[in-house]
Amino acid sequence: MMDVISRKMAFREKAARDGETVSAAAIKACGVTPYHLTEGLAGRRPLSAAVKQRFADYIGRSVEEVFGDAADNAA
Repeated sequence: MMDVISRKMAFREKAARDGETVSAAAIKACGVTPYHLTEGLAGRRPLSAAVKQRFADYIGRSVEEVFGDAADNAA
């Protein structure tokens, strides 16, 4: 499972490679606001299974690699 910082860095790096801002990538790739995504990645807000899947797909990892057991606890 990735820690919070690793998740955020992987997302930022992918957005940069795609020539997008983090905000645009959050909306386009995950379908949520950047605030919602940041809070969810930090564990302060639940992320749905769909958002977790979109996030993992975007950074090229499996949901299990990114979120570990937390992937089963979707909102």
